[in-house]
Amino acid sequence: MNNRTTPYSDREIINRWAIAEIGPGISRILSAKGLMRPDADRCIGFFYVGHEEGITFRIHTLCRTEPGGAPEIVANFENHGEGLILHSDEVGTYTLLSNDEANDLSLLEEQRWRLYYEPEQLQAVRKRVDLDRFRAPGCFDDVSVILVSKDRETIPEGVWVRLEGQSDDGASLRGTLLNEPYSDFGVHEGETVTVRFAEDEEGRFLVAEMGS
Repeated sequence: MNNRTTPYSDREIINRWAIAEIGPGISRILSAKGLMRPDADRCIGFFYVGHEEGITFRIHTLCRTEPGGAPEIVANFENHGEGLILHSDEVGTYTLLSNDEANDLSLLEEQRWRLYYEPEQLQAVRKRVDLDRFRAPGCFDDVSVILVSKDRETIPEGVWVRLEGQSDDGASLRGTLLNEPYSDFGVHEGETVTVRFAEDEEGRFLVAEMGS
């Protein structure tokens, strides 16, 4: 296994298998379902992006480990661990598995459940590395955006937008405003805004220009 342990960047962990210690967060999930095993010291799970929940870890199986040895599976959960999920921040210490390691553990079978969490319109947006510096930690689809008014009389304001898709040419993105602006920009929490890149002497940033 990769000997480097957390922290990894968000982009490094999405759509990756990992072996994690059974810390407080994972223990809480397993105990609530009556699935704790005294012969297991770790679990294997999959990191994916939940659009509402953020980066999520889905517990697939329990295992035990010996120094220098491969994990030994002691329990596989039905439906790839449906319901055994927690936010990435709660996982604790984990190590990513390489594709070869995941394949050796028979983990690379088709993951049909992932289709629900990977809407087609979001796949292109999630692949965009140029958005990474604006993404909220642990919430891969949420980006920081500057609201600006076309009349230039209202002071620009920072907000969070949950991206839903992008234009065919990728020049603009659309998303849902996640917080109510302090000033009146003519848009409110829960409404759709169009976002694009802009640049000035201080660098590049995302803006949503509001007003007629």
